[in-house]
Amino acid sequence: MKNKFISTTLLVSTLALAGTAIANGEMVFTGEYGYYLDDNYGGKVLKIGYRGTGSGTLAKGKTWTVSENVLIGCCPNNIDPTYLYIYGTANTMKDVYVSGISRSGHCYVDGGTWNCAGAFNLGIEIAGTVTLQNGGKLSVGDEFTVAHGARVTVTDSSVLKLSFDDSDGQGVSGGIQIRSGGNPCSITLSSAKNLIVDATQYSNNTDKFILENFIVANPGATLNSLRLTVGDGIFMANNEESLNQYLGGITVEGFENYTKNFVVNAETQSVSLHLSKIPEPSAFCLLAGIGALALVVSRRRR
Repeated sequence: MKNKFISTTLLVSTLALAGTAIANGEMVFTGEYGYYLDDNYGGKVLKIGYRGTGSGTLAKGKTWTVSENVLIGCCPNNIDPTYLYIYGTANTMKDVYVSGISRSGHCYVDGGTWNCAGAFNLGIEIAGTVTLQNGGKLSVGDEFTVAHGARVTVTDSSVLKLSFDDSDGQGVSGGIQIRSGGNPCSITLSSAKNLIVDATQYSNNTDKFILENFIVANPGATLNSLRLTVGDGIFMANNEESLNQYLGGITVEGFENYTKNFVVNAETQSVSLHLSKIPEPSAFCLLAGIGALALVVSRRRR
């Protein structure tokens, strides 16, 4: 993700754009949108709300799949926000960027499902928002990045699902990334159950495991740049006690039978999630038996 937008874009031919619009006709666009070549956003990118006001709506029961990167809200010329409403099922196969230089992006997953296979970047140059409501679900396959006062709200039974993966051999990827940029960002959850972590790509046959960089602040930002609200708890991401108190009830897929403990590293400005396997009931019985036997031996010696 680039910090400055470079206006070196190339509009794909009208014929190619029309063909794509027909292929992805489930998504209804209003106003300005189109495919452009822009190295700042990974090459070919679908820009919604570029060169004018534009928005998109995916109706309930409809499916929309796009193979290119997606930019929601950009520039130039006016500051009208761009809106994306997901009532059906959206599949974005690459990276998503929300809010450019002068146009904010606002995404609503309202009872629908949004599967983002790549990274989700919220707040490129100015604040952007993501709201999950009425059982809406957003799944992010790579990093979930917040910057420039970005705001995430997850209500009722809605779910934000983050994936962790070490299959590339380069350590843990995924989790929440904080980037610099003015106002603090915020993530608001009705409860810890609104957050699910997919760690199924890891082997869970070990008794202890650590998900590094569950939350990490990039250079120029700190953990204090992210405010978390979980139920009635409001705290900054560097508050280890509150992280454990209010986020201890999250679901970690692949490690359901493990205790969870958040650990803050002030030096690296990161939060890791430590997982420890809960002994099976039979193990508790064995430990109780050993304790009883030790007590009998002790009494006989006396």
